[in-house]
Amino acid sequence: MKMTVCCLLVFSLSVQADTAKKFKGFEQLVGHCWQATFPDGLKVDTHCFSDVYSGAFIKDQHVVCGEGQPYLGETWYVFGHNNNQVSYRYYNSMGGVSDGSVEYKDNQLLFPDETYEKNGQQIVYRSNWALSEDQYQSQMWQMDAKVESGWKKIWEMTFKKIELNKQNVAQYNEKHQLTCYQD
Repeated sequence: MKMTVCCLLVFSLSVQADTAKKFKGFEQLVGHCWQATFPDGLKVDTHCFSDVYSGAFIKDQHVVCGEGQPYLGETWYVFGHNNNQVSYRYYNSMGGVSDGSVEYKDNQLLFPDETYEKNGQQIVYRSNWALSEDQYQSQMWQMDAKVESGWKKIWEMTFKKIELNKQNVAQYNEKHQLTCYQD
């Protein structure tokens, strides 16, 4: 029995170390929820990160609550052993899907050009998350030929680490899906 417990502990620590190595920058996000208010103050975005299948994937569930219908999304990150790069696929509640990659550099997660498709139209975004211990700063730009730099800043928000059970904006439902809080 002691040998089995010991082996499981060693395996668990090995998986955690491998996950941290593959998903550099995500280790502080995984296992926690993060929340930010949009610049207009009308909506709140909540993200909860978890590792899936013993660190083979990282899943980010998020929900935007506030005026109007809730907006839901889920991102699955995977480490490509062939190219040593983290890539992702994002799905949202409006039927949108996007694919992209992530690079860790100088304590930031950099999301280079991401193509988002909806109703046959393509929109290109780019973003970065500046990481610190209990928060991360998210900035997002949209490609725009009318702007001199070619990119228009859409938002900048500060996500702070939260405990879901100590706030009343987002919660998990009975299917363990992140949803807007309802009394």
